[in-house]
Amino acid sequence: MKIGELLGIGNTARVYRWGKTEVIKLFYDQNYAVMEAKNAELINSLMLRAPKYGGLVDYEGKKGLIYERIDGPTMLWNIEPSEESMFYNARLMANLQYEIHQVKNKLLPNLKPEITHKINHSQEISNHDKQIITYILASLPDGNSICHYDFHPDNIIMSPNGPIIIDWLNLLVGNPEADVTRTSMMIQSDSLPPNAPGWLMHRESRELFNKEYVSEYIRLTGMNDEFLEEWMIPTLAVRIDEMQGEYRQEIIDKLQTRLKKQDGVDERN
Repeated sequence: MKIGELLGIGNTARVYRWGKTEVIKLFYDQNYAVMEAKNAELINSLMLRAPKYGGLVDYEGKKGLIYERIDGPTMLWNIEPSEESMFYNARLMANLQYEIHQVKNKLLPNLKPEITHKINHSQEISNHDKQIITYILASLPDGNSICHYDFHPDNIIMSPNGPIIIDWLNLLVGNPEADVTRTSMMIQSDSLPPNAPGWLMHRESRELFNKEYVSEYIRLTGMNDEFLEEWMIPTLAVRIDEMQGEYRQEIIDKLQTRLKKQDGVDERN
């Protein structure tokens, strides 16, 4: 079978039509294809809101994943430039993420070890800062929730049958606070997708969306928002090597600001 129309281009893969009812996701890095294939099998077994997985195939020297084709815009493009629309979708996103976190599983937690590994192998963080960051991370609570760890409005397809969540490459098992902090960080970032919708171009709109999203998640769980500051330092640290150019520098600057603040707290104590 030949690939069809190009449907999407991401940081790790391109997605094409595959027959009448499926898509094929062709990865640039073949290791990522194998990783996501394992995650896709797990996600389907847990009956999460995700496209049905059809298997791992070889196509013209590349590994590709076959998925059910889901029609509809992503939440990012479904949001209208009004507070009502932004708030509704922010609350919906929080509920969808909370739903993921409630799924029972018997998997071993791996979020903190994976994050620690990435931080320790970063070329952009000094050894001194690595020690501080990994010490902070080690002190944070463990957990055993499914964490998408790339959960944002452009990874939620608003299909006729309800929201479907895509791109599970980063799936981890751990504390949901880490997952929410990661989402909050991404929403507030100045790093925007190409041809981003108008509402996303305004920082004030992103901050409003984030505030409503976090408030709704807190309402659902009963926790307070202190966890955002507690998790933000390691969350920023692991984000650095995922970004390029000015957006990488944005993350580095935010991390250094928080590390300096942390040094001040430690000195007072």
